Amino acid sequence: MAGLLTAAVLALWPDSAVAGDVYRYRDPFGNARSMVVPKGYAKYYQRAQNRAKARAAPLRIADFAPVALAMPPVAEGDPGLDLGLNLGASENARIRDLLAHPGMESYRGIISKAAADAGVDSALLGAVIAVESGFRKDARSPRGALGLMQLMPGTAASLVKQEDIEAALVDPATNVNAGSRHLRSLLDRYPGRLDLALAAYNAGPGAVAKYDDVPPYAETRQYVRDVIALYARYKNGH
Repeated sequence: MAGLLTAAVLALWPDSAVAGDVYRYRDPFGNARSMVVPKGYAKYYQRAQNRAKARAAPLRIADFAPVALAMPPVAEGDPGLDLGLNLGASENARIRDLLAHPGMESYRGIISKAAADAGVDSALLGAVIAVESGFRKDARSPRGALGLMQLMPGTAASLVKQEDIEAALVDPATNVNAGSRHLRSLLDRYPGRLDLALAAYNAGPGAVAKYDDVPPYAETRQYVRDVIALYARYKNGH
């Protein structure tokens, strides 16, 4: 299918483009890519890519907390999204509310077990739960996402053994167990890019693939920002 699409696109280009230069580059995931560009235009594509890299601010864990996190899938200096890391008063108030929420203590045992089983940092798992549901086990989104980790029944179908998936997802242990494994799969899918894994959890891998980055959705960008900020604070013991 991809080959047919490429052929169709090239058929619409002038002959000079088809017989042009092969521009080779790396996408945001580090994968080698190539494309045919008009003769002599490769240098302009390269310049545009270099400008885009220069504009992209690195996502630095140090901007969130003065602590080296044990599991920072985004290493210092890696390319990342400019999330507006100079957090404002409204963000600080929201994070303070979540930090003071008793839910983290109430579900600490469930979170710790699920995190250990899935190989996810418990502080990260707790941060996702806090932002997703505010530690409400009966939370239900307008789209139908359920429970502490706001899982869609379709997403949870391969992760939950019970026939009644919706009822199962209301159970905190079942929900967090399934959600932690889903999160683990996304961390594995985007190695070294915590921002992309969280964006995919919020908006879906399709949205991340569409933009080759955190999608430009206000909700998703705020979500990534909040989870990482809260993760750093949980990790720092606050």
